[in-house]
Amino acid sequence: MRPNARKNQKLLKQFPCLGKLLALKLEPLDGKGGATINDLTIKVQKADGDLMYRLADNVGLANDSSWVGFTKGPRKDQVMRQGEYLFAINEDDTIAKSVEWPTKQQRGYKPRYAHCALWAQEDGDSLSGAMHDQVKCLVWVTVEAYHKSSGDSHNVFGEFCDRSVCVTVYGKPDVGFYKLEEESSVYDNLFLSSDILMHGALDGNTDLLSIDGRLAELCQRFQEQVYFNGMMDIRVKGEYRGASGQFGPVKVLCVEMCGYERVMLQDASSWISFQLRPDSKSMYVLGMGGTLPQLRNLTNTVVKLWNEQPELRDAFKSDEKVSVM
Repeated sequence: MRPNARKNQKLLKQFPCLGKLLALKLEPLDGKGGATINDLTIKVQKADGDLMYRLADNVGLANDSSWVGFTKGPRKDQVMRQGEYLFAINEDDTIAKSVEWPTKQQRGYKPRYAHCALWAQEDGDSLSGAMHDQVKCLVWVTVEAYHKSSGDSHNVFGEFCDRSVCVTVYGKPDVGFYKLEEESSVYDNLFLSSDILMHGALDGNTDLLSIDGRLAELCQRFQEQVYFNGMMDIRVKGEYRGASGQFGPVKVLCVEMCGYERVMLQDASSWISFQLRPDSKSMYVLGMGGTLPQLRNLTNTVVKLWNEQPELRDAFKSDEKVSVM
């Protein structure tokens, strides 16, 4: 949406703090080191538990050689950098605190959850100086800069194309920010990924290690009650190396890749994949995207419907076009 669109202008007047935030030079910048905004999206919603444990997804910023590339669609042959930021806004529309995240490539990286924006001081994992009562709202800003791909692997960012900014204003919840943080849980609200669990293991984070164990239990339940209970046979005996089926809202995709058996369960908001090594008797969790309750629901839904609705099992068939993460 154009920055000066009527809807944006209305929200900018409603939230005066946004003008100050948009004036900041937040990475990634445009091709001339400026803060040009070619596309602006502003959303408003109430803060929730998922926000309390949200982590930034930074790509291609300083000291980070990563990027997102596009091979089709309107962004074909373009590459993107992305930076995410969180601001706590006072009742007088001033910035009480800004949060910037380190990149995952930095040595000693530790997850820094969004609820730290509600505390004035941070000392390692310790937070102090509660600001919950004075914070009017939390504002999450995502900045994306698009470039033409240069074709050079050492410097993939070619000519600058455009820069977009997405702003989400999270208003104070009915229970207040303090109660919201108190009632939120890393076990219920953290959006999990393989990177997060890997860093948790390296850091000895007991919560993330426990979550990793719970995911392993989901994997074992799936392999015993579904995959080794008929699903693998359908995949192996099928015409193609892949198979797929729909179980309520959950899509199940299976494929053999270089001797490895891989399965992905996905719905509109989450996914989890399991893998079986050649000659192994046990699957393991390969990757995921979702909170623990979401991933548990994916697995439990497929287990239940596989065993209770034979017609869905019968509809699980060989599929030539399967692609699995």
